[in-house]
Amino acid sequence: MVGLGPLDDPGETELVLGLLRRHVEYTGSLRAQDLLSHWVQWKPLFVKVIPHDYRRVMEAQKLMRDKGLSPDEAEMAAFQLNAKDGAQVHEK
Repeated sequence: MVGLGPLDDPGETELVLGLLRRHVEYTGSLRAQDLLSHWVQWKPLFVKVIPHDYRRVMEAQKLMRDKGLSPDEAEMAAFQLNAKDGAQVHEK
């Protein structure tokens, strides 16, 4: 299952813009150039699609980093936390 949401994260927005710029550079796409030229109008029409499991893991990693864990420690802790959650789902 996936969730839909706005493209509201600055890092994700910059990633999309970078992909569009590369697309224009490699293909000469007029459509992509139009998107870039009128980004303020087009941005609200972009939708972020994110699997629920991925979102849960990313939120767990952020929670662990906020608790003071290093990025590597947070990743492992989030994995362990979500592995338990996944096992509970499969046991039901």
